[in-house]
Amino acid sequence: MRLMRPEKRNAISQTMLEEIRANLTLAADDPTTRVLLIEGVPGIFCAGGDLTWVKHHDVVVARRYNELSLDMHQAIRDFPSPTVAVIDGLCIGGGCNIALACDIRLASQDASFSIPAVRHGIVYDQPSIARLVELVGPGKASHFLFTARRIGSEQAVSIGLVDVLCRDLAEGVAMFLEDLKAADSQSVRGIRARIRTVRAQGGNER
Repeated sequence: MRLMRPEKRNAISQTMLEEIRANLTLAADDPTTRVLLIEGVPGIFCAGGDLTWVKHHDVVVARRYNELSLDMHQAIRDFPSPTVAVIDGLCIGGGCNIALACDIRLASQDASFSIPAVRHGIVYDQPSIARLVELVGPGKASHFLFTARRIGSEQAVSIGLVDVLCRDLAEGVAMFLEDLKAADSQSVRGIRARIRTVRAQGGNER
């Protein structure tokens, strides 16, 4: 699945949320789907939620946008096959939410990350905070969220936000897919379910 709104740096509009959600349903219902890759365009994964919608003057519209966002993130978490965020360039705000919802995050050396919610008067959603804390720990999560500073790919790897840093992102993705192709798909799903059970027992979100 590719995020395609380059003229707005892939900022997520309500239309995009609806389209992503529909495509997730189609992919989840396809028995041939073995992995879900979520990527942007070269140099831009996602610049976050479109503030035109996030902070819409009509509170009902803004609330609906937030509900759609939460539903989309949950659909990624609930996707029946492994999910991978393929991150090149900007991964900001709502883009981080998408990446956090995935099982694995692969990033290029040019990737950068920030959650600037505090600068926009936004209290972040609980599932995304829980996932961030699970990955990096409460102290680093607090620093990341409170300061809204942008960090580079190497720092993201060092704190646990990124799983694999790729010198050549396309090559890294190809290698991952080749390894996954050689694996038994039912075993992969079973292991994934057990990983989620371990996570749940640790007191974090699914």
